[in-house]
Amino acid sequence: MNVRAEEASDYEAVKKSIEQTIGWAIEKDFEAMFRLWADNMFHFWLFSDSRIVGLDNFKKYSERWKDPDFRGTRYEFKDLRIAFSRSGDVAWYSCFLDDCGSYKGKETWLKDVFQTGVLEKRDGQWVHVQIHGSYPVDKISENYVRHFYSDLLEKKD
Repeated sequence: MNVRAEEASDYEAVKKSIEQTIGWAIEKDFEAMFRLWADNMFHFWLFSDSRIVGLDNFKKYSERWKDPDFRGTRYEFKDLRIAFSRSGDVAWYSCFLDDCGSYKGKETWLKDVFQTGVLEKRDGQWVHVQIHGSYPVDKISENYVRHFYSDLLEKKD
């Protein structure tokens, strides 16, 4: 395989791994999701209880998504930027993500989450070692604020 073909192949593999960190929820394929992560992974996603170190801890954390009333419905990665190390076995990325799902038949969504991550090629597979999601303070959606922080916004006498 020539270098350019290998680079293109790695780019597509990394892109697919990034997309499946969210896309797995449509089919709720937990085993496929767990294969996307390194044993020593680090995860921090929007909420203070989402700081997770290690795949075993991530498996425990993910139990919440086994609720039959939860299902991923669609997602979109916007402005996805992927870069590779000189050695070609580390990739990092950034994007804005729309992550939509349903809970008890009601649609939920996170819009324009700023997501970053790092992947390593281990045993021929691209796996996440780190992922982070956040909102730029000036871009937090009103629905998100109302849902999670409404009691902080109410006047206390």
